[in-house]
Amino acid sequence: MKNVKWIIFFILLMLGTFGLAVLLTGQNIKIKSYDAKVNIDSYGNMEVTETWIIKYPSGYSVRFRDIPYNKNHSNNPLVRSLDYSSDKSSFDEASVSVEVIDLDEDRVLEQGTDYTVGYSFNGDRDERGDKITCDPYSSTCESLFVNLGEEKMKGTKAFTYTYTINGAVTSYDDFSELNWVFFKYTEAKVKSVTIEIHLPSNTFTKDDIYSWGHGTSNGNIKIIDNQNVAIYGRRVKDSDELEVRVAFPSELVSNIDESHKISGLSLNKVKDYEMKLAKESNRQYVAAMIINALTILSVLSTAFMIYYTYVKFDKEYKAMFDKEYLREPPSEIKPADVGFLMNFGKTKDQDVTATLLDLINRKVLTLSDKGYEITSDNPDFDIELNEGVNVNSLEGHEKEVIDFFIGVIGDGKKVNTKDIEKFGKKQSEANKLLSFGNKFQVDVKNQYGKKNYFENARQKATSKHGFYSVCLILLLVLFFIISAFLNIEAMINYIVVGAMLLIYVIYLSTIKKRSKYGNEEFAKWNAFKKFLEEFSHFEDYPMPSIIIWEHYLVYATSLGISDKVMAQLRVKLKELPEEDSSATFMRGYYYRRNNFFIYNTLSHTYTEAKTRSISTIAAAQSGSSGGHGHGGGFSGGSSFGGGGGGGRSR
Repeated sequence: MKNVKWIIFFILLMLGTFGLAVLLTGQNIKIKSYDAKVNIDSYGNMEVTETWIIKYPSGYSVRFRDIPYNKNHSNNPLVRSLDYSSDKSSFDEASVSVEVIDLDEDRVLEQGTDYTVGYSFNGDRDERGDKITCDPYSSTCESLFVNLGEEKMKGTKAFTYTYTINGAVTSYDDFSELNWVFFKYTEAKVKSVTIEIHLPSNTFTKDDIYSWGHGTSNGNIKIIDNQNVAIYGRRVKDSDELEVRVAFPSELVSNIDESHKISGLSLNKVKDYEMKLAKESNRQYVAAMIINALTILSVLSTAFMIYYTYVKFDKEYKAMFDKEYLREPPSEIKPADVGFLMNFGKTKDQDVTATLLDLINRKVLTLSDKGYEITSDNPDFDIELNEGVNVNSLEGHEKEVIDFFIGVIGDGKKVNTKDIEKFGKKQSEANKLLSFGNKFQVDVKNQYGKKNYFENARQKATSKHGFYSVCLILLLVLFFIISAFLNIEAMINYIVVGAMLLIYVIYLSTIKKRSKYGNEEFAKWNAFKKFLEEFSHFEDYPMPSIIIWEHYLVYATSLGISDKVMAQLRVKLKELPEEDSSATFMRGYYYRRNNFFIYNTLSHTYTEAKTRSISTIAAAQSGSSGGHGHGGGFSGGSSFGGGGGGGRSR
């Protein structure tokens, strides 16, 4: 389940990122509730007493409450063609008051001692010395400023604002209404909202009172009686508008000024308009439910498709070979062939090293040292081409190794290990080394790709199940069409379905499967690999000669476990006879038992040279690279009711 495990890791990474985002969000401001008591008098004025309960983390010290007081007739399609020029509301500066309670200490804070208050209509300034204004500035908006200081701001506070909007109500032909946005932005999501609207005393019934809400999907309205309307909301987003329209008989505002009367609009027209909006809202609700259901279905179906695709195309065959260990190599294939098989057709740096060691072990290349100097901590020796060997009989990737090490780095006959270690410091040398690595990979693939170790599982899976990716793309298009036409917020749905599409496409692209033959060979070589990793634990295992271990180490290098094998050999060396004169790259142990100087040098030289070459090229490229960037902005909307504003903290 190689790829399934990778996919699971990818999903867990996404969940971890989401969890981190939630954790970080938890460190921000939390608005527990917004409660407002609204009294409408017979003059059509609106007195508001509202309380915000907010929990602040450290780092905040002030809060602004922006209160627009204009009526938004210009954008209201119901009155746009009517004469509304005289219907203007105003902010009663004399009615304003602010109170702050520390709920953690259950104490009413003292203004002037615990906090200071500033008002935009007085020309007051904030803690930075700037004039207090709404954001954005508006000539028909007042801002109430509270400064507690960072030490007192932290914790749960209740901000109570009292203010009056004169002329908030408008009278029409056969009804009057309050159409008001109580807030349209906040510092955070508001967990709970309650607005109680109290109308003037009257003899009508509650059937004569109408009310509608807009701007959030998490609210409801209850007409309690002929004087009281209650609005409830939960989890109101920080970008939601909380707009309320309450229509009632004009007799309730019998003292309203003539300037607030507009002719040409009936209650039935408003009811028809609101019915149209309600139908549209219902369509949006149903469409949102469908989108959410399809999003959940996409997650479940993607999980099923990954599992089904894995079973059909990605799951390895069960090998007939079932032994846990093999004490000898299963065949005498070349080490690069072993690496190609074990690494799903990929060639690694260790295959180059293993090929070099194999050529030395087969005496195509020979080592010449400088006597006792081979025992130094930094040995220096030559690798020479055996003149008696027919190079044309070698395989392509073996010729590449000889041509590069002997011909490019060396002088055509031999190469010194010091020259290999230094190679790659210049950019031209680094390019040659990386070019050699690419050619080596191509030669190995051309040579051993014909052995049918692998199936075309990725192509089969894509041709059979690639349609599912198209289905997810079409689902994203459907979401876009629905959200665009019905004005539905579906960003989270895009993200989830897009993530499912990305996960599935990535999974398809990573499918690899060995053929039955390839899996049998893999099982055998894996058993030999396990033996090499654990041979020191076998009490009945007689240590073979150093010559055999040289042969084993060639394969251990290609299998990527040479360091583990060498660590065990240092323990088992006492069981070996004195050095065999026919040994090649392991004969250094004769001079210092338990240390294989030649092997240690050869096994790391190429890797170090490649690392150095990559660094050389990266350094050269970074010196001539540059960059540029761009930015973006925000967009938003508006409602037709008067008011708006909201809360800001810093």
